[in-house]
Amino acid sequence: MLLAKKLPETTLITMSVGMSMQAWDNAGIIHRELAYYKALSNYIGPLSFLTYGTHLPTEKRLLKSYIPDAKIIGTTYPYFSRLSGGFFVASFIPPLFIHKFNSIKNVRSNQISGSWAGAAIARQLKVPFILRCGYILSKNIQLEPNASILKKKITWLLERSVARRANAIIVTYSRAKEYLSEKHGICPKKIVIIGNPIDTERFAPADITTEKKRDILFVGRMMPEKNVGSILSACAKANASITLLGKGALKAELIQKADSLNLNAQFIDYMPNTQIPKLMHEHRIFIIASHYEGNPKALLEAMSCGMPCVASNIPEHKDLIEHKKDGILADSTDDKLCTAIRSIISNESLGKELGKNARKKILSDYSLESNAQKEYQLHQKVNLNFKSNLSYPEHFFNSGNSL
Repeated sequence: MLLAKKLPETTLITMSVGMSMQAWDNAGIIHRELAYYKALSNYIGPLSFLTYGTHLPTEKRLLKSYIPDAKIIGTTYPYFSRLSGGFFVASFIPPLFIHKFNSIKNVRSNQISGSWAGAAIARQLKVPFILRCGYILSKNIQLEPNASILKKKITWLLERSVARRANAIIVTYSRAKEYLSEKHGICPKKIVIIGNPIDTERFAPADITTEKKRDILFVGRMMPEKNVGSILSACAKANASITLLGKGALKAELIQKADSLNLNAQFIDYMPNTQIPKLMHEHRIFIIASHYEGNPKALLEAMSCGMPCVASNIPEHKDLIEHKKDGILADSTDDKLCTAIRSIISNESLGKELGKNARKKILSDYSLESNAQKEYQLHQKVNLNFKSNLSYPEHFFNSGNSL
């Protein structure tokens, strides 16, 4: 009798609803997303990805071009892709095909969105489930202008359910930990803060001979919370040129404002993430003036490039920047932002010192390697605790233990 070949055990990564390797590639972020998973796989072993890609050969080709030993687990997503809300419906289908996941040793979500599939799979397989929250989904849905009350309620309930089922939760900033604890009653002991990982080899300081062609760089969405209007006004008052990379509902309005200010502003719709380091090297200062944030990747990438950064004085930015040591924190008004910009433009040595210290911080706390090591330690503790208890998290964490 022939024995079935035992497949190597892998960690399953569940992607956000509707997201796929193809979508990451189209958005120009596939390298940024998979570079970390490649580093993580060196510690926790092979990875499998549950995606919403409708063409599996393309999904496999894109994944293996970055992580050769990783694999795609296909389900029935192509049948749902043409339906309104089909991908959301499809996110509940994978647990019905549990036989496809028999080699899984752990489940880890990429974000909250779609994580309910991972939670259900982990429960059926009796393996640990780690929930990662790069952002808080329910808060984002609350800010959608056209989101229905039903959508908001369903999102909140799903988020609460998966957070309570998770054996551990990774968040990228401190206020996310507070939110999950206060709003969903999650024990703080099972929530770990691990910031967004940055490819510090790609996002590295410019060669000393690189010419700074323009003054200010902004990278982000053109949305109200990003406060881009104040940035434009600040640049006009500082007589500084600015480049803005990103799209959003306010873009046309912001272009008109830049024209009315007679501002030297360049707007760029799209650029692959791999080309952004060169753009950063050509600018003197990076600016972000959001009213609220998560753990902004663009700011982290700018700091990794050794750029002096000006950031609004909000808690999420205070988590990243020590004022006047590795960046400048300022109130989000145009006058205060203007003062911060001028302080760097007029003092080249200050800019260099801020950039040097920013680079050190990213190398120490946010590099692919340092983040992978932190997450590896988390996986080890979760696996040990799970084997000891073989129960879901409330029992373990409420008993007074912690990760």
